[in-house]
Amino acid sequence: MSQLLLGLLPLVAVGAVLVGLLAAQLPGARAPLADATATAVARVVDVGQPPDDRGVLVTFDGEDGEARTGRIVLAEPVAVEPGAEVTVRYDPTVAGGPSTTVYADGDATTREVQDLVAGVVVVAVVLLVAAVSTALVVLTRRRLRQRPVRALAATRLVVRRGLLVRSWLELETDRGSRWLPVFWAPELPGLAPGERVELRGNPVTDRLVLPVVAGAEVWPSGRLRDQAPRGEQRAPRPTDVAPPAGLARQVRVDLVAVFVAPLLGLVWAYLDEGGLASFAGGTALSAAGVFWFFQRLGSDPEAPARG
Repeated sequence: MSQLLLGLLPLVAVGAVLVGLLAAQLPGARAPLADATATAVARVVDVGQPPDDRGVLVTFDGEDGEARTGRIVLAEPVAVEPGAEVTVRYDPTVAGGPSTTVYADGDATTREVQDLVAGVVVVAVVLLVAAVSTALVVLTRRRLRQRPVRALAATRLVVRRGLLVRSWLELETDRGSRWLPVFWAPELPGLAPGERVELRGNPVTDRLVLPVVAGAEVWPSGRLRDQAPRGEQRAPRPTDVAPPAGLARQVRVDLVAVFVAPLLGLVWAYLDEGGLASFAGGTALSAAGVFWFFQRLGSDPEAPARG
């Protein structure tokens, strides 16, 4: 449970900050569109207008019947044929003119609002997925306490696959070995190879079982498997293991994995067509998400060194 919270709480904190920052910008971004209560079909007169050649000069008849001029500001310069027609929204209380901004679908203002809303939705979805996944783990593991109790020989395996290191229990059953990935617990390093442990559930027929090592529940981080896990394996003996690590060591070990976060931040900034703020937000959310994912898989802070 502590490892699950260790991964979830930073993600929730980062997500809450990002949602707050994005939501705070929405009223200001929406304000011009809220004032643009009138619509008209406009005709393009010229392109390449300020700012930065993103302006498109249009003319249209206002709701009072008088000819008006306005400027659509695009998110980026786009070649638009003079004479093309486009539906615009405008503020009828503001006098028309080449410097008066009017709005159309896909322009800079509309895109800004859409990007902010999309950002809030993406962050909310990430938080929802993480929270639901964590809650399901807690609920399903607690239900295992009601399963029938048996005793089996178990051996702890430390499996390194890429940057992720996990503890597995190899369980000896009357139908051969079964392998169970588990969340890290301070009792695991003291488990001798082949030592008998209490097990709640049937490792032959159940997808999940609950081992009890030295009187402490060791929650499974995944389903039972009938094939050995892939990766570099080692079965450490109690004498080979350093003194029990704590949550601080867990953080230090798994922070190495978040080096991919800037790459994910760049991808988000590219898709969002944003700048430094998009990159920073995407990097922060990615780092917290990767760290949560490693905790969800049961990352082991006491991985023996390669050797």
